[in-house]
Amino acid sequence: MAPDPSPRPAHRPSARGAMLDAAEAHLGVDGTLTLDSAARAAGVTKTGLMYHFATKEALLRAVLDHIADRYEREVLAQIEAVHGTGVQDLAAVPAHRRFLAYLDWACHAQLSPADLVIFADPKLRVSLTARWQEQLAGWLSVSADAPVAVRQRLLAVRLMADGIWFDRATGQLELPAEDASAVHGLALDLLGGEG
Repeated sequence: MAPDPSPRPAHRPSARGAMLDAAEAHLGVDGTLTLDSAARAAGVTKTGLMYHFATKEALLRAVLDHIADRYEREVLAQIEAVHGTGVQDLAAVPAHRRFLAYLDWACHAQLSPADLVIFADPKLRVSLTARWQEQLAGWLSVSADAPVAVRQRLLAVRLMADGIWFDRATGQLELPAEDASAVHGLALDLLGGEG
């Protein structure tokens, strides 16, 4: 039998995603992540994992991006559900809608301690936090020419969402539906009724 001449990919694209899913799940349970523990969680060798993620920092950055991509899809779906507009880019959505969608997402999303990946390694916290801020800049940007009062109100809504996200991800708070609805109403009042 002649060898198959068709080229084979160096790796399966789905393998990388499966490794990130496994690393995220492990991080959510254990709170820490090493290349060894991520490889074990994914059922691959450390060398196989390092083919995709050469360092722990590369792995944690990839987990952070993986989580952030999911967040963005979920926030876009939240906007779609409320406003019925097919948006592909959060930056194209008016600020008040983005901030309210982020708040509603924080109240209702499935969260875990893995969502706090920026705190997973004290040595990498600065670089992971910088990466997280890059992600948020696209989602929660406010026009420089927006009136100060508007920027301050949007900031208050963001701080509400950040606090709920952090408390829910760490397991400190569960938010009953009526409380989530009340928080949304307060945020809507802060924004002058713009939803």
